[in-house]
Amino acid sequence: MTSPHDFDGRSLGARPSSFDDWLQAFKEQATFFTGIRLETGIPRWQLADVLPVLPFIGAAVGLAAGLVFAIMRGLAGPGWLAAVLAVGAAVLITRALHEDGLADTADGLGPHALEPPRRLEIMRDSRNGTFGVLALALSVLVKVACLAPLSGSTGLVVLIGAHAMSRAMLAYPLLAYSPVHADGLGAQAGKPTDNDVWLTIAIGAGVAFLLLLGKGFFVAILAPAAAIGAAWYASRWIAARLGGYTGDTLGAVQQKAEIAFLVVAALFLSH
Repeated sequence: MTSPHDFDGRSLGARPSSFDDWLQAFKEQATFFTGIRLETGIPRWQLADVLPVLPFIGAAVGLAAGLVFAIMRGLAGPGWLAAVLAVGAAVLITRALHEDGLADTADGLGPHALEPPRRLEIMRDSRNGTFGVLALALSVLVKVACLAPLSGSTGLVVLIGAHAMSRAMLAYPLLAYSPVHADGLGAQAGKPTDNDVWLTIAIGAGVAFLLLLGKGFFVAILAPAAAIGAAWYASRWIAARLGGYTGDTLGAVQQKAEIAFLVVAALFLSH
């Protein structure tokens, strides 16, 4: 994420005002949230100023992973292999950014009877512990299990919707809670407006709804709703134990939302 001021002294915070500005904002955040290096020049905006780009970044990640899944299914490959490759593709594209946050959050919040400072200390340790390893293993297994029974076309739209919706939910904890660390990635994201947060979530939900509508009205409603509910609960649960959010916990919230979306989609669309 970007720092509060860019290198030529201009203060960050003004919203993009044109299509070119929004395209620049998309490139800046896509460069951070993925391993793809785009020509962005000096950063101009904090994440909080450009939240509506998040579901589109997620949709792009989901499209890439979904194409891997659809191609493998089209080649008559087994569903579990297509699912593993699709999940792996998303991890490679994003450099496991959110998975790393999930693991660190699980390590910090898993043990009982620890004070918040000790939990935060554990989370800042780059080594993964038992809770982190288990969280990663279970999350990958659940994602693969949800995708494996789906057809190629269904898996494609589900993955686009899941990634778009779950990235949109990164906006919620930024609004509802405060960063724990004044110098961490969470704080550098900035504080968004209510309107931007709800617009971002609405975009993510709208994209997911339209993609899934052809598969059924109820799944198109319930899968985004499950992602919203999971992100809301995870954000609240984390804030109660840490006093706010960190960059790692934002990643954990995204993963919870993605998994909830996939589980509901699998329940309705498996064959």
